[in-house]
Amino acid sequence: MTTTDTAELAFELRDALGPIYRRLIAEKSLSLGQSRALNRLSNHGPATSSALAASERITPQSMAVIVADLERAGQVSKTPDPADGRRMIIEITAAGRAAVDADRHATNTWLASAVGTLDEHDRATLQGAIDVLRRLGSA
Repeated sequence: MTTTDTAELAFELRDALGPIYRRLIAEKSLSLGQSRALNRLSNHGPATSSALAASERITPQSMAVIVADLERAGQVSKTPDPADGRRMIIEITAAGRAAVDADRHATNTWLASAVGTLDEHDRATLQGAIDVLRRLGSA
């Protein structure tokens, strides 16, 4: 495969995944930033705002806005860091876990419905592509 062919394939992949990604985001009740922060806290436990910002590769100021919105909604709580009282530790609450679960359910419901419209051959092709897509995501 030539460089031109590879570049064209990459463009086609991005073009095909874009509408799916946008639809998944549209199904969510949380913003993308809120969803990513809550998922990070759910999967990895409590963290400081600066650690969350670093993990999501956004500015600490942007994460502070996200955390403030989540705190107002009761989806995270903040407590002083026992090692450094100037820092706050952010932890997901039961309401935050419920919001994550609701978003997962909404996106999974839409995606399962969409996959269900595919014929057997297309579902088999999609199944074969999943491993390739996972490898691309970790490249």
